Amino acid sequence: MGGSIIIHAFGCFFGLAASYHFSPRLAAISPNNIASHNSEIIAMVGSIFLWMYWPSFNGALAADGNQQNRVFVNTNLSIAAGCIGAAFTSRLFYGKLEMTIIMNATLAGGVAIGTCSDIITSPAGSMWLGFISGIFSAIGFEKIGPFLQEKINLQDTCGVLSLHGMPGLIGGIASIFAVGALAGEFDKDYFTAMANGGTKSDQVMAQVWMILVTLGAALFTGYFGGLIAKKCI
Repeated sequence: MGGSIIIHAFGCFFGLAASYHFSPRLAAISPNNIASHNSEIIAMVGSIFLWMYWPSFNGALAADGNQQNRVFVNTNLSIAAGCIGAAFTSRLFYGKLEMTIIMNATLAGGVAIGTCSDIITSPAGSMWLGFISGIFSAIGFEKIGPFLQEKINLQDTCGVLSLHGMPGLIGGIASIFAVGALAGEFDKDYFTAMANGGTKSDQVMAQVWMILVTLGAALFTGYFGGLIAKKCI
């Protein structure tokens, strides 16, 4: 519904694969790659707008009022829980609310809930998904991003891996369990594989293949797209 895999994860890994061809070592120490107080305040305003508009983004393709209501409620709950998870992790690392983590990782819940925002029927499911995504995203900004930059020179200056890639994958994995556990609560025509004569297991495997195919396509096209772009410059 909200494109955790085909929008967020695909865009993230496509961009990172393309950036492999444009990642000089000097970029890591560039003064332009350092946040300032003013830039963080402005970015925080952007985060607030995203909190408000994310339910509409996830629910844009909802077919009816009931489906749209589930998407809106689950998205709001997931974002709120993601804020709690990010704040918890920020306090754990810094002993305070670190602005960089708060303004980015708090949006992870909106990314992660996208794929199954219309499937989850319990508030606890969406809140746990948002909380876990907020924690993983905050850890990504604090630990995983710097580690990958040091080890493989991954110049992820905007933190798309932590904000879009990891929560997107978490959302895709969550959809596998959501379909397996909750498919019986919906009409069989609600899911594409089941509407075409398949079983619940077929729909679960469709979710698995969607993740694998999307990641493969993103990395392949991103790598060669970046290579072509570099040759043309």
